[in-house]
Amino acid sequence: MNNENGKFDTGRYTTIPETKNIKLPINKEKIRLGIRVKNERGVEYPKETDYFVCPKEVRDVFGEEPTELTVFFPVADREKVFPQCYEKYGSNEALLCQGDGEKEAQRLNLENGSWKKVKCPCEHYGKKYDKKTKIGGCVKAGYLKFMIPSVSIGTFYQCRVGGTVSIEECNSAFDLAEKTTGGHWAMIPFRMRRVAKKLKIPGTANMKNHWVVTLEIAASTEEIRRVISGEILYLGQQKNKGYELEIEGPAEGRDEVVTEPETEEETETREEKDAERKEAVKKDIEETRAREVQLKKDQEEGKDKIKSYGEAKIIYKKRVEEENEILKEVSKKTEEAGIDSFEELVNFAVDQGIFKTKLTEYLATRILVSNKDVRDRLLKALSELSEPKEETPKEEDKEKLLTNLFNVAQKAGLKDWKEIVGEGCRTKIHDEEYIFDIPTTLEEAKEILVNDPERLKKIEEIFAAMARAIS
Repeated sequence: MNNENGKFDTGRYTTIPETKNIKLPINKEKIRLGIRVKNERGVEYPKETDYFVCPKEVRDVFGEEPTELTVFFPVADREKVFPQCYEKYGSNEALLCQGDGEKEAQRLNLENGSWKKVKCPCEHYGKKYDKKTKIGGCVKAGYLKFMIPSVSIGTFYQCRVGGTVSIEECNSAFDLAEKTTGGHWAMIPFRMRRVAKKLKIPGTANMKNHWVVTLEIAASTEEIRRVISGEILYLGQQKNKGYELEIEGPAEGRDEVVTEPETEEETETREEKDAERKEAVKKDIEETRAREVQLKKDQEEGKDKIKSYGEAKIIYKKRVEEENEILKEVSKKTEEAGIDSFEELVNFAVDQGIFKTKLTEYLATRILVSNKDVRDRLLKALSELSEPKEETPKEEDKEKLLTNLFNVAQKAGLKDWKEIVGEGCRTKIHDEEYIFDIPTTLEEAKEILVNDPERLKKIEEIFAAMARAIS
């Protein structure tokens, strides 16, 4: 329509082609598959969990440690709701390279910050990350993007899925959904779960427990039919809308917890703790029932009547003496651990997760004398703190240890460190554990030996026996 009066026609232009798609931004609080923990040396590393690590609003609906979530995908397009790639990140968590694993990748030029196309997979694929050359360390990653309507209709979440098995499980689920619904699986509920599987450790004959991510449709045939036919529209979904999932750029870096499969030792420790918790709950229930029975018996015998002043005074005095003995024990352990004040003791208990929050001296004292479980945990933590720690060998001591080992190895007929490491990869320290895992670089092998006296002693004994055999 022509503007005949020569005046500006308000609201005449409302849409431009480049911005017509509706973006669905991803919530910054992502759903993760692991947590970060610290080892005895204080070094932080990622550890896989058997549950989904979720934001508070999701935990409020599914519980603190959910192993199953009901999710919806806004569009029936696997490439949009589950994009996958090969990735490599630097020590500062910035993306360095991303590729399709078949033809090409985009790699960051560390000198000028520009991106260039390279062949993928490249010659470094499959190699461990080298801290000096910053080469290797490429991993497979998939990014699930979904809604959780029982939490919020307008919120979209992302979960980073790593490893071949989990990615294949999700791809298989989408392929099945495509076939069973004729490609109409948008806004149909899926069951997303953590499932335990035994997986082979690459380069060894050992197996590890690993909790993979699986998907399956969680709707009946009739519900799916009604959605496909348009009879019902899940959660106010509109037809004929061009939805797109917002893609995060590489500049934002990575804040995901990248996890590795749990070792057998970690699995045994976790299962032991689970068993201990169950036993503690069982014991608490039994003690509660026993107290109820005793209370009922006391009521029948009239023992629950108010004590005389003299009896009450004796009971109070005895209780004060018992509490003083408890506090003396805590004080002794505190001094042995090198903690100088009660405030430091409370801070230590908070750091160890024994107290959930900081407490006044009075409240902390009342908890310690009345709650045996909390007291025992604190005493155990203090005892561990007071135990002498193994000192890390100095650089000159490290060189001496390595020189001694090299001399023994030469007498056994080994020429260089490459042959020493090779022998270590074939030498067992225990039934199914070798001196070195495969693959191991020379520098990594030396670091393992100087920090692990047991392995160093074992390989020295082997080389010494070899030397005696040929001398």
